[in-house]
Amino acid sequence: MIRAERFLLRKRAYPALMEVLDRCRVLYNAALEQRILAYKRQGKALSFYDQCKDLTELRAADGSWSSLPVELVRLTVLHRLDTAFRAFFRRCKSGDKPGFPRFRGRGRFDTLIFGTTGWSLKGNRLALRGIGTFSVVGKRVREGTIKGLRLKRIGERWEVQVLVDIGPAPAVRASSNGVGIDVGIRTFATMSDGTRIEHPRFLRHSLDELKRAQRRLSSKRRGSNRRAKAKTALARLHRHIADCRRDFLHQATRRLVDTYDGFAVEKLRIAEMAQQTPEGVGGKQGRGLHRGIMDSAWSAFSFMLRYKAECAGTAVVEVDPKGTSQRCSGCGSVVRKTLRDRTHECPACGLVLDRDENAARNIHDLGWRSARGPKDSCGESR
Repeated sequence: MIRAERFLLRKRAYPALMEVLDRCRVLYNAALEQRILAYKRQGKALSFYDQCKDLTELRAADGSWSSLPVELVRLTVLHRLDTAFRAFFRRCKSGDKPGFPRFRGRGRFDTLIFGTTGWSLKGNRLALRGIGTFSVVGKRVREGTIKGLRLKRIGERWEVQVLVDIGPAPAVRASSNGVGIDVGIRTFATMSDGTRIEHPRFLRHSLDELKRAQRRLSSKRRGSNRRAKAKTALARLHRHIADCRRDFLHQATRRLVDTYDGFAVEKLRIAEMAQQTPEGVGGKQGRGLHRGIMDSAWSAFSFMLRYKAECAGTAVVEVDPKGTSQRCSGCGSVVRKTLRDRTHECPACGLVLDRDENAARNIHDLGWRSARGPKDSCGESR
């Protein structure tokens, strides 16, 4: 299992890292343009290895590039670009929206990636070859094989992520207390046993403050110090909301993994849901729905639940959510509902319960059926 230990860098490191990050961004855009021109003019698709050879020539001709670890430049620039093209071709073959790789502006290139060489972390001192030695906040606590290092710019801060292989995952235990989980906007999560996790709505509660900060930023002249301060204040507010949301998700997923020993969850397409507007919902209500979907952070919730369950030897099964809200969990009849209908009332079997709990029960049953048996993943069938 690969886990990341996270530390914050002291501010003294920021200027040097920003310089290297901007150079890598420019090289990324140049490598992307090279691939485009090679295909247009020669009909040739450049590979990762072709561009690695060009990088070797660049490092021999330019001493500023040879001073940086070659693995840093390959992983940060060329491997990332190659991954973007592989994903583009995969989406083309699968029929999804292709999304051709884009040139990166300063706000869309935030990570420096090291392998196992070119850096060392001893105590609270991080040494980066060709860049400098800097202080970090915190100390290593996980034992294992180090697989790499990432330096990520988050707003105005820089975060150090040490990737550690902590060994094989424990075997998945037989489940006797599995649960289905239905995520939502009104209630963050509803379990098939009726338990609920209320939605904290961090973004909604901070919306007025965000609007004021955005208005202050818009009123300042471009290039002025006041505008820079207003932009920093807005970024700090967004970071505070993200930190509160992440802390809530960590606590919620930890409680779930400590309480249950198997999970069936929805396989959601978050990006498509955020772009589509359900029938009968529009205008201000539609914007509020999209904002609520993004504020819920379902992808982060699923990711945290998965890795915590993996460490605990607990299975997580994804199921297709289609029809789980419309189908009766008692008899299987289809009971049509709109988003405004919050209660499930089945005319066939008389079952009456909350809409989300009915969906969670259906998710639980689908997860149980998709496994080999009631002891293999998500608990016993009801």
